[in-house]
Amino acid sequence: MKITKLFHRHDLKKGIFLVILAWLCFSTLYMVAKLIGNQTTVPTMLFFRNVLGLVIIAPFLFKKWRKALEVKNLKIVVARSLLGLLNLFFIFLAVKKISLVNTTLLNNSAPLFVPFVLWFWLRVPINHKMWPAIVTGFIGIALILQPDKRIFNLGAAYALASGIFLALNLVMMRLTSKSENLISFLLYFFLIGAVVTIPFALADWKIESLFTLIALLSIGLLSCTGQVLLYYGMKQGKAHQLAPFTYSMVIFSGIYEWLIWGKVPDLIAYIGIILIIASGIWIVIISPPAKG
Repeated sequence: MKITKLFHRHDLKKGIFLVILAWLCFSTLYMVAKLIGNQTTVPTMLFFRNVLGLVIIAPFLFKKWRKALEVKNLKIVVARSLLGLLNLFFIFLAVKKISLVNTTLLNNSAPLFVPFVLWFWLRVPINHKMWPAIVTGFIGIALILQPDKRIFNLGAAYALASGIFLALNLVMMRLTSKSENLISFLLYFFLIGAVVTIPFALADWKIESLFTLIALLSIGLLSCTGQVLLYYGMKQGKAHQLAPFTYSMVIFSGIYEWLIWGKVPDLIAYIGIILIIASGIWIVIISPPAKG
């Protein structure tokens, strides 16, 4: 039995398992980026993420290159790839300046911005039932930022920017979910990212040690593995069933930060975490499913 056929059988438990594994990959990726933040540059990290991703999927491209090149809406594919690149760019900037937990949490504030993106871009009115969750979520963000101390924190601004770009990406994923092709998505995702980042990486190249090189290689491997796991995981159930497990990243990030850096959030941050997660899950649950 082919593994792709096995993955395509709808099974919610399997979907939850694959999605959590995907977020573990991404959490580990962000942890590695924070670990080597002073030993390399953001363009170098993005270069390895994209080029190594292309190398990993190359054997599959040779077998299905015609299918890989087929896209129904090239503009959307290009936009999604660029938004994904910007999302990761701001995450890499953020982890250099603020905690891993706060970076992950503020990035995952994306569901709070999705209703505004839908309203501004597609003129979809905001469901009145969402407003309590939206307000609660932004209160949670304020508690994480702790305005009396960090309202001008650049790292927090980077993390919030990553959340906004993720929200834009989520809307585009919703528009193309029915026609999604994994091979073509990964090809354009990594190819466009590589083309954009290569000039910046060459201009700002920095690898201080063998450990740094190994960590950079792991960034590419984790990114590709996470994308595949997330793709197949989301095929096993509906978005509102699986999207809340995105917040498992916060747990994984908290564990990493405790084990490696010996840091734990304070009480106010914990309250903010709970408010953002609760509001994000509520918005996902009451959001209408994608049409088509």
